[in-house]
Amino acid sequence: MSPREKNKNEQIRNASINNIIAAATDLFIEVGYLNVTIEQIAKRANISKGLLYNYFSGKEDLLKNIIDKILIEMAEISNEILNATNPSQKVELIIKTTFKLLREKSEFWRTIMPVITQKAISEKMEVALKRIFTALTQDLTLTFKTAGIKNPELEAYQLSALMDGIAIHYFYIYDKDYPLNKLEKTLLNKYSKILKGE
Repeated sequence: MSPREKNKNEQIRNASINNIIAAATDLFIEVGYLNVTIEQIAKRANISKGLLYNYFSGKEDLLKNIIDKILIEMAEISNEILNATNPSQKVELIIKTTFKLLREKSEFWRTIMPVITQKAISEKMEVALKRIFTALTQDLTLTFKTAGIKNPELEAYQLSALMDGIAIHYFYIYDKDYPLNKLEKTLLNKYSKILKGE
């Protein structure tokens, strides 16, 4: 097989895998992970069940791939935040990024969070997630310390918990009635003042 043919085959394979993952993700959102069958995923992806099994061993394997993509995305986001050097810009980036994800990917997270927090699944993510969040919390602690904030570690944990609480309220309690825009502006204003020592 020539390098060109090998490259073409790899592109076709990757396109098929991405198509299947996209179909599975859409169905997990629409129907719920527990209610989706491999047959439904294959039909949505417009492929045979046999071809799907050529790439994935089953629904759990598909979920693992989705989780891996989540972890990659979270690592990329955390790296962007970690690379910000100005304290105000760093905190602003954390707040804006969180609210952007809430707006743009709310259906995905609303559906996938109950699935990935199940003990058997969350254990697979635990080490990677802890590494990401520990790095962010340590970095945020240093940022607050540099800005002269009292109890910088506590402030870092508080901001993280606040972001998580906002997500839970938005996804599972208030939905579209939740004042996301007002909260974002309030938090940006609050932390801008805190970091300026006002």
